[in-house]
Amino acid sequence: MHSFPELIKKIRKTSTLTQKEFADVLGVSTILISMIEIGQKEVSKNFIIKLSKKLGVNPSSIIPFLYIYKDIDNKNISEIEKKFIEFGEGLQDYLINKKAKNLKKYAAAKQISKNKAEK
Repeated sequence: MHSFPELIKKIRKTSTLTQKEFADVLGVSTILISMIEIGQKEVSKNFIIKLSKKLGVNPSSIIPFLYIYKDIDNKNISEIEKKFIEFGEGLQDYLINKKAKNLKKYAAAKQISKNKAEK
């Protein structure tokens, strides 16, 4: 399972957006995106809401991935925890491979609006 910074980066890269384009779509700074992707900044509730709206998902489908720690030994976890992790991996794949494409549509619409405003 991906950590939250990895998930954000994979969503952005799958949508083929630069950090600047991704930041523009979400209405945040490029520096914030960079810091989130390298794990230097925790995300706010507002960021989760913005991202979920642009992806077209409920915010609760993103929140479970805020605190994934890869260095924890999972050998002694319960069956239900294993199933939750498997479910989470499937949900991450869905967010990355299906919903990330929505971001590209928002970026394209912003670019069209920008081009019209410049004329």
